[in-house]
Amino acid sequence: MTTPPALIDSWLSVDPDPATRRATEAERHRPAWVDMHFGSVLRFGTAGMRAPAGPGPARMNRVMARVAARAVGAELVAGGLRGRGAVVGFDARPGSADMAVDAARLLRAMGIATAIIDGPAPTPLLAHQVLARDAGAGIMVTASHNHRDDNGLKVYWADGTQIRSPLDERIEARMDLASLPGDSDLAARHEVESLDVRSVIASYVGASVRRPTFGPDGRPADPADVPPIVYTALCGVGAQTLSHAFAAAGLPPPIYVEHQRHPDGSFPGLPFPNPEEPGTLDDAMSLADDHGVDLVLANDPDADRLAVAARDRTGAWHRLNGDELGVLLCDWMIGLQGDRRGAHGLIAASSVVSGRMVEALCTARGVAHHRTLTGFKWIMAPRLAHPRARWVFGYEEALGYSVTDVVLDKDGISAATEFARLAGALAARGAGPLERLDELAGEVGLHVTTAASVRAGTGAIAAAMAALRADPPRSVAGRGVTRVTDWLDAGAPQPADLVEFELERRVAADTRDGPEAQVRICIRPSGTEPKAKIYLEAVAQNTDDIPADRLRLRSLLDSLAAEVSVWFERA
Repeated sequence: MTTPPALIDSWLSVDPDPATRRATEAERHRPAWVDMHFGSVLRFGTAGMRAPAGPGPARMNRVMARVAARAVGAELVAGGLRGRGAVVGFDARPGSADMAVDAARLLRAMGIATAIIDGPAPTPLLAHQVLARDAGAGIMVTASHNHRDDNGLKVYWADGTQIRSPLDERIEARMDLASLPGDSDLAARHEVESLDVRSVIASYVGASVRRPTFGPDGRPADPADVPPIVYTALCGVGAQTLSHAFAAAGLPPPIYVEHQRHPDGSFPGLPFPNPEEPGTLDDAMSLADDHGVDLVLANDPDADRLAVAARDRTGAWHRLNGDELGVLLCDWMIGLQGDRRGAHGLIAASSVVSGRMVEALCTARGVAHHRTLTGFKWIMAPRLAHPRARWVFGYEEALGYSVTDVVLDKDGISAATEFARLAGALAARGAGPLERLDELAGEVGLHVTTAASVRAGTGAIAAAMAALRADPPRSVAGRGVTRVTDWLDAGAPQPADLVEFELERRVAADTRDGPEAQVRICIRPSGTEPKAKIYLEAVAQNTDDIPADRLRLRSLLDSLAAEVSVWFERA
């Protein structure tokens, strides 16, 4: 969009941040800078708004936090939810606290009773407070696992889940730049209720930590069986809450990576604050080596994701991917139900781009499984649609897991607690997570998944997706394409910018390629970052050597991922 000088003048008149105000004054005469910061307006993606921190409506800053909060407040009023109030939280990134306070004060000035957690806290705690307080909305100021220079916010609604279409579109339409909110539009700070973060942690732990815990054999799990665990918060906000959760569960405290234990939004020494990225768990695994520990747990900076690394019998580290961890947790959570299934049964859900092993496991165990769009705002929808059924598990391959419905979002703290118990149950019979994966593959088939991403401009990604739709490939790395599903088609279960390919089954002439397998590839733009995401899965039944065939199929998927990535690199 063309940036009129009046918008910049208006922005400068209300910007409460001296640093961003100085930057705007210094750079306003540089067209390229103006276009980058004022040439567009932030929009809602998969989990709210995220962008590099900086001045202007195309960046995340205190003015945009106020604009977004005003839009949320207007929608609360229009929907008759003003009386239920709102709750606000924030992480430890630079500027998050100021943005959260601004949002809370603006909502309060609109006549909406608003509470703010008074210190940096994990996102699941904010999501729990929305339910616990029966609030109309929640705002969490966080960029989760994004780049260290980013910030953003997530919005939760009265049902306790992240906002989804068409609600997000209505809120976005209310984000008015013609009249920017200034200090005079905010209530006084003392008019906003403060929630002591320690009390919020206690409320969350009391609701989310299961006790007692029973293993799949029906016997109580013994905390003494839990093997030593190294834990890293990746300089985020998870350690304090995880410590309380482990203590409440009767679990031994983990060994902390001390220099990553306390919140630091600059994420010193980390290549990227995302546990999926290479190198982020190196310090934790090194500490585990020093202590002779075979298991590493990690939360991302806002502690709504869980990552796990386990040592195999040869001593080598294996970072569980999101699907492997999802299958292990799902198996454990189904086992905990025992005979307590109830008249309305058990339900679980996972996203369409996640592996299908959880779906196969649920089918084998008599659990109703729902396949949803990507994002926990969709994964938790079956829980809302079937309130009388017992919620068992939900997940997406990007390390997001739900093991309790006291938080209607992904939750890395409660997932870590349950995984520690799972590790103890396995250790009690002389097994580990990797051995359990092999056992499950023998039961429901070998499912191997991998993912790749290609960073590119949004225009290039959109062009590549359009080209895929207009002229789908007939083969990928020599394997014929047998089916193409465009989730934007009218016949798709729900509209989404996602293309799904299925490849022909065949036994390669070179048997090192592995057994006969069904291969699936899903491609979509990221909802939170400027990149295309590629998901691949191979499923084989009746394999003779599960560990060897897993390696062969992973090699096959890596070669397919390399070819698909080129489609976007050329765009």
